[in-house]
Order: sequence, then structure tokens, then C-alpha cells
Amino acid sequence: MRILSSARPRPRALSAAALAVALALAGALVAAQPGEAATPATIDNPSFETGDLTGWNVVEGQAFTDATVSDATGWGWGCCFNPDGVHHLWGAATAGGDTPTGRMHSSVFTLDGTGEISFLIGGGNDPENLYVALHRASDDAELMRATNTAFADSEILSRVVWDASDHLGQDLYLEVVDTASAGWGHINLDDVRTYTERSIAQIANPGFETGDLTGWTATGQAFGAAQVTDRTEWGWGGPFGHDGRYHLWGANNASDDKTGTLTSSTFSLGGTGEISFLIGGGNDLENLYVALHRASDGAELMRATNTAFANSEAYSPVRWNAADHIGEELYFRIVDDARGGWGHINVDAFDTADDVVGHEFDNAGFEAGSLQGWTADGEAFSEASVSSATRTPAGEPFGAQGTYHLWGGGQGDCLTGTLTSPRFVVGGSGEIRLLLGGTDDPDVYVAAESVADGQELARVGVGSSRETYQEVGLDLAAHVGETVRLRLVDGSPTGHLNVDDIRTLLDGTAPGIDTAAWSTPTGTSGSHCAGGPSGATPQNA
Repeated sequence: MRILSSARPRPRALSAAALAVALALAGALVAAQPGEAATPATIDNPSFETGDLTGWNVVEGQAFTDATVSDATGWGWGCCFNPDGVHHLWGAATAGGDTPTGRMHSSVFTLDGTGEISFLIGGGNDPENLYVALHRASDDAELMRATNTAFADSEILSRVVWDASDHLGQDLYLEVVDTASAGWGHINLDDVRTYTERSIAQIANPGFETGDLTGWTATGQAFGAAQVTDRTEWGWGGPFGHDGRYHLWGANNASDDKTGTLTSSTFSLGGTGEISFLIGGGNDLENLYVALHRASDGAELMRATNTAFANSEAYSPVRWNAADHIGEELYFRIVDDARGGWGHINVDAFDTADDVVGHEFDNAGFEAGSLQGWTADGEAFSEASVSSATRTPAGEPFGAQGTYHLWGGGQGDCLTGTLTSPRFVVGGSGEIRLLLGGTDDPDVYVAAESVADGQELARVGVGSSRETYQEVGLDLAAHVGETVRLRLVDGSPTGHLNVDDIRTLLDGTAPGIDTAAWSTPTGTSGSHCAGGPSGATPQNA
């Protein structure tokens, strides 16, 4: 070790020329600072794959050393850790076991993307003494904390997902804390993810909007790209009632005698633990079904077939409460083992991220049956605007998704106002899609606004006046990663706006929207303030 003396030599005076050069260099350095590399969005060595603590800073104690980074798959009296990759942090890996205590910090990162942070955690369940905490680098303030609550004292690693979007753009770091010395007095950690463009809580291509089976794995002959279709009806009836443009129709270009399976990518269940999807086709719980599986052991946890319509091409929603499996890595398997009549299955719109910012925000399709989460100003939009009607006053199908939708014409045309969504982060391809109907009027539209400064980023109108829904889009590709909100505007005393099925995170390969699909006006308009347009009432099928 080199010892530095505290005595300092007297500085020599610089000549005028040397001083000028020094000042010029100093100025150049100051000017260069803005060009310096920005703080990265990811931490160093997030999965300990170096086999040691490279990139992590031990600030206290002996709980965390290079010896606690392990490649063990089991812990001797059981199995398995289920880490990501080969190495992981096992707090009890050393001879000291549960006894040592300490703290360590990750490298600093700038929060970007969706604002979601996730990691695998195991060990003791002790929020006061064994935890991972998120800190702001500028003042070291603790922002979030998690311990191993999923298994409540277990070596198995399970995922924690944080919505830290309130801290987007800030420099942050993680602190791993072990101040426990008794039984289960250790913490395990792996696979720290601080940057995501799509929530880890969502599968790839959940609605088949790539137009094919990207992200899914097929066996047998029942499922292929030819079964992914944009058909809205099946030839002898309709509509399917699917979500978005594409869906998986098991009978498309295939006979009912084909069998096979289709498996999704894995996802980590977070939020409330609610899972939803659309299903159609045959009613056969033994041979035609969607199943939820645990990734670690392949165990089947839940299963559903098309019981709502009992053999129908039309979609109906399935909702599972899988809260018992929050934090686990899961996947879907679609099974067609049926032959003969109705030996096929239709699926669409898998949603496993019900409350993750950056994906669909809460109540984006008004399925709460209310304006929950939305903020109304004026009189155009109220709880009475949320409707379960399936047909317009003229008798046409609205074409809404799910049970509820926002029918702005339900209270008449003369009322004006706005309705503002919760904030969300623009992700995926940057495109937002929604179903829109109502009046063709420049004062009736949907706009995306920046939360940071209130600037309007994009706007879309109804097109041609009609009560029924058509799909439209907002292009926010230039604003991916930014926090925005949607504003529904009805500033016209002779018009109204209908909205449903807002989707805010789409695959980059999702096809464009054909605006030519808008048709001529159908039974709308006129200034009416009672009983909806033309004084009529909507109908339920």
C-alpha cells in the first residue's frame, strides 16, 4: 500500500501563457461534460454471472462476499433454486450460514423504459432485516422494499415486480440488506432487471397481433400461422367479438380432426394475480382447453374450455384468480386433442399484467362498469355513459369488446366535456389502438398528452359519423418510454364520442389500420339531450 504524506509542496506560479492554456483546457473539459456517457439503464452484473460480486459494492459486514455467489442448483436438503443462468447470490453459501450480517449496493442506473424493476429473491421472510431496497442516488432516500414473502422462508427464488414509474429519469441504486443472524437469517438474489420495454408480467404476442404465432411454440398440426386470422365472422355467422385485428381461429384453413398444442412464452405473475383471455370453439374440458402451468415443474394449475356458449365460434371472456401464484414463472398451453365436430378451439387477448404501468392501464375498456380510474370534467361523460348495451338504437351491433363500453351518446349530443385516463408509459411499437364511434366533428376526438408538460402528442377523430365501433390508432412511436395520458374530448354541442378497448402496448410488427374501412353515417347525429340519439334507447341482445 502506498502511503501519502499529508505535507503538500508549495504550488509554483504559472506564467501568463501557461495560465491561458490551463484555462482553455479547463473550459474544454467543462464543455465536454454534457457529452459524457449517460448513466446506464441497467446495473453491472445483474445476475452474478461473473461468478463473483463484480459491479456490486459491499458497504458493511461479511454477509456478502464472492463466496456467496454460487452455481449450486439445490441446497443439499432440497431442490431447486431455479435461478436465471448459472450463478446466483445464495446468502447461506458460506460456512457462516445465517450468522454474518451486512449490506451491499448495486451500481447506479437511470430508470427508463416502462419504469418496471424486477428481481428474483429467496431466503428469509423478514421485511425489517432481510430485504432489497430501491434508493434514489441523489439523497439515498429509500423508495421501495421487498423481502421473500412469496414462500415465507425458502431457498427457492421467486420474482418481485415493482412499478417504479414515478421515478422515471432518476438515478437509482439497489441495496441488499442482511441484518438477521438467527434461523433463515440470509437472503438470495438473482436476475435483477431495471430496464424493460415490455412488462415481464406479459407473454409475447398475447393477442396474435403479429399476424402469426411469433412467441408461441406449436406441436402437432392443430396450430400454425394459417390459423391466425383477421376474419371478423366465420361465413355462416358472426361476429367473433375478438380483440384487435388478429386472433387464433382453430378451424381456419384446417379440419377439426387436427390435434396439437400451442405453448406461450413464460411470464411472472404480478399485480392482483388476475388473468384473462377470450375463448371460443368447442366445449370439451378434457380435449379442448387453455391451461395455466408453472414453469419450474410444468404443473397444471388451472384449465378452461368454451363453456359460456357451449360450441360456438364467438368469443367469451375467461377470468382466473391466480393470486396464489403471484411471483411465480408461468405459461399457457392451448390443447386441441379433439377430433370430429367442434374439434377446435379459438383464443385471443391473453392479459396477465392487469395493473402494470406501461401495459394496459386499469379500466382501459371500462370493464369495471364505471369510470373508475378516469377523471371527468364537464357533463359529456359520467357513470351513466358506461353502457352494457350490445346494439345501437338503430339495432346494429355496437361491436364493443367485453361487457361494458363508453357510449357518449347515451345522454344526448348537447352535453360537452372531457374524460382523462390514468397515466401510462408508452411501450412496444409506440402505437395505441382503440375502438371509436360517434360523431364526425373536429371538436370530438381522442388525444394523447404528455404528462410532463401537457403537450398534445397525437390526435384521432371519429372519421365518419356512426354509433358502431371501428378500430383507430394513435402513433406515438417518437415518444416510446414517455409517460402520457389519454384525453377523450367532446367539445361539440351537436355530437358525441363512443370509446372502448384501449390497448397501449402493442408488438412492433402489428399491422397498420385501414382508415378506408370507415363507412357512411348510420343513424346518428342531431341535437338530442334525452334518451340518446334520436330519442331511442340502446338494446341488449
